[in-house]
Amino acid sequence: MHPFVRFLLGLLGGGLAAGITYAVTAVRPWWWLVGLAVAALIWFGELILD
Repeated sequence: MHPFVRFLLGLLGGGLAAGITYAVTAVRPWWWLVGLAVAALIWFGELILD
């Protein structure tokens, strides 16, 4: 997969996960950590699996 496409998918997935966490969790600072973790897993997932 092209790196830019993977970057955009990570950005979208991280934003979606952060938005859901922001809406559901009472502890507000967790949303950015969850969003960054999901984005990082998508961005580096191909490297981790290889």
